Amino acid sequence: MIIQNIKRQNLMNKYILTFAVCVFIRNVSIGQTYPHEYAEYKFIKYEENKLILSKESNFNVFFKSLNNLFIEGGKEINIIHIGGSHIQADIWSQRIRERFFNLVPYSSGGRGLVFPYRIIKTNGAPYVKFTSNGSWKGYRNTSSKHNSELGLAGITAKTKDSITTLSLSVDSKKCLDCSFTSLKLLHGNSTHCLSIDDDDLVSISNEEVGLTTFLFDKEKNSATIKINKEDSVNKEFALYGAVLEKSQTGLQYHSIGVNGASVPSYLRINSFPKKLNQIKPDLAILSIGINDAYVEAFDKERFMKNYDSLIFKIKTSNPDAVILFTTNNDSYYKRKYPNKNAFLVKEAMIELAEKHNGAVWDMFGVMGGLGSIKKWQDKGLAKSDKIHFTHKGYKLIGDLLFEAIINSYGDYVREHL
Repeated sequence: MIIQNIKRQNLMNKYILTFAVCVFIRNVSIGQTYPHEYAEYKFIKYEENKLILSKESNFNVFFKSLNNLFIEGGKEINIIHIGGSHIQADIWSQRIRERFFNLVPYSSGGRGLVFPYRIIKTNGAPYVKFTSNGSWKGYRNTSSKHNSELGLAGITAKTKDSITTLSLSVDSKKCLDCSFTSLKLLHGNSTHCLSIDDDDLVSISNEEVGLTTFLFDKEKNSATIKINKEDSVNKEFALYGAVLEKSQTGLQYHSIGVNGASVPSYLRINSFPKKLNQIKPDLAILSIGINDAYVEAFDKERFMKNYDSLIFKIKTSNPDAVILFTTNNDSYYKRKYPNKNAFLVKEAMIELAEKHNGAVWDMFGVMGGLGSIKKWQDKGLAKSDKIHFTHKGYKLIGDLLFEAIINSYGDYVREHL
């Protein structure tokens, strides 16, 4: 009888929590920090801001995992957001990351994958900074003129220095969930000695080739890694990035972006499924296409075949991974001509979503369709190149995409009460 009462009480608590989440989601969707901007941006099609689910969409798999995390905790969820320069800047993706972490406190499992863009003299995440006293050279998946091994981030930093340091710092005031208790360094196979001199360091482990984990007994906002060459066999050290995690399991939102990247760029990453196993995504948000379509003659069929190959690699890592395509933003070709290839990209992504049981977020339509980028530019939301957004614009599309995802999640919760 006591056991039955406990089970009944646990079930009742679960229903109460589910109802609370459902109500909370409704409040989130109608009470964001940006509704006051709606009246100003009349050209945005807010009524179209939703996920277009395929007929056999498996998004409920992701929503079920998300629900379990929010209600019961203890669930690890990994989201990857892959793209080009829109993602490398990590403003769009950071906005969504913040929204998820603010939705349910203590749901964060950590900042996730980061790359030291600045040490190879390119832009990167605003709240995660790397510095080094060494000399580094970058290799990107956008170039086929090198044979350098590429990491999960699609970009590699290499140094030939015998002794160098790599310092990482996060802005905990602007990024509350960037602090970490575990730092997983992703690197090439070498005999270099990696160490951190820190009283809070508990252990250093090499769980597999190319992965060194530093574990701390309290949350950190910074760390300095010493990289020492111990012999003449390995002439250089290859760095693929790092994964920042917290002690508790939770949601991690990993952004993977390289300026100028197209779908074929990510197909250049050797053993991509194996490298993706270091994250094993539950949801893959694919925002690749703006560079593929920046041509006079766009080949829709080739674009779809390339995406099929990429999705196969993602599904090899996790067969249950859910796929979300985001259509291209409206843009101009050579700053003069509205890029009508956006229509073909949208068609391709809707067909791909049906084929792979995924979903589409139509950023092109939500923006206002062909030519709308000029209206975004007039309001300070897009840059003069008529391709990229301003900081304010990236945050807005982050808000819009998050709202579309969370509204679909709310539908799932209501259907499963």
